[in-house]
Amino acid sequence: MITLAGVSKLYGGRPVVDKVDLEIGEGSFNVFIGPSGCGKSTTLRMMNALVPADEGTITVNGRDVRDVDPATLRHGMGYVIQAGGLFPHWNVFDNIAAVPRLLGWPRAKVDDRVHVLLGLVGLQG
Repeated sequence: MITLAGVSKLYGGRPVVDKVDLEIGEGSFNVFIGPSGCGKSTTLRMMNALVPADEGTITVNGRDVRDVDPATLRHGMGYVIQAGGLFPHWNVFDNIAAVPRLLGWPRAKVDDRVHVLLGLVGLQG
């Protein structure tokens, strides 16, 4: 479970994310939708410790993200990379498989997981 309690992020003294309270259940599939600049990506970056929250608390499975090694934290959560974070010379399958391969997963496990994830969004691998 991921919990945000009163989470804010300020840039130049102005809030770009303002006092967010949110609970995301284990195994759930969640989407942030909103216009450009509304704080979607910033909120996700705070959840996986790419940027620190200026106010509030973010916990993953009961542990404050500030108390967990960022690499370890990120290995335990899914995060969809968009646009500039993708490898344009790779196909969809290989982009999805990039992190499991970096983690040293066996090929069969990588293939199985990528197929499951593609199926969740209605794509074939």
